[in-house]
Amino acid sequence: MSTTEARPEPGTGAMRVLCVGDVVGEEAAGWLAGRIPQLRDEHGLDWVVVNAENCAVTGPNPMDGFGMTVEVIDQLLDAGVDAITGGNHSWDGPDVDKILSYPQVVRPLNLDEDRGQGLLTLRRGQTTLTVMNLLSPTAELPGMAAPMPRPLWPSWCQITADHDLPGAVVIDLHGESPWEKASFAAAIDGQVAGVVGTHTHDPTLRGHLLPGGTGYVAELGMTGRLGHTGGGFDPMHFVAKLRGEDHTALPAYTLAQGPLALGAVVLDIDATGASTAVTRIS
Repeated sequence: MSTTEARPEPGTGAMRVLCVGDVVGEEAAGWLAGRIPQLRDEHGLDWVVVNAENCAVTGPNPMDGFGMTVEVIDQLLDAGVDAITGGNHSWDGPDVDKILSYPQVVRPLNLDEDRGQGLLTLRRGQTTLTVMNLLSPTAELPGMAAPMPRPLWPSWCQITADHDLPGAVVIDLHGESPWEKASFAAAIDGQVAGVVGTHTHDPTLRGHLLPGGTGYVAELGMTGRLGHTGGGFDPMHFVAKLRGEDHTALPAYTLAQGPLALGAVVLDIDATGASTAVTRIS
């Protein structure tokens, strides 16, 4: 497909979309919820998209003990969040059936799952935004409850064959490799308004405007307390795994205790569905 053929007719006005990276823990979710009204006013936001797959501690091991709870998701939605995305932790915790039933929650699309949705189209006034969540196989962790995702490129080809993608399209690509994210963004440049990376928690400095009009950032970064290696929690389980030790025998992980930080960018999207700016905010 050429760029001209690939981009759907947006039929929408220009918009500003806030994309927030992995919210780590209940406290961080409450802090973010308290900031949403101010962020909307300060940045003139039309839509707010938040990755919340780590917003609750649901087990002792960070590899499979994050996830979402009804209480935290309700708090974010009540604060004005429009769409909630996830990743490998979307299936952690006891509330997964309820969480995936929320109309505002988007789980990864490129895997076998009857519950929930991988696409969400939002309409308000003259703006239409489609939010998509994709999960890279590189994000697999030991004990992962999520279904194994299919490779990105065949999945994308199937998605575009099977689904209409109205308005401006923003993809939360949850994966480990910045090269994979960059390659994917370049491969679909001009077909979507934005590709924002999540999963690794450590934000990448630059946002990019690709030649066809796709805004791209490799990693939004986490939203939560700094400390340790910047992921929002004590990485001792990952250290043990690296050493070949039994990480399941360790005490329950703890969240970091440093200052709260926001990992986020604002996408400016014009009436053609192309991004004109990628601005990091904190």
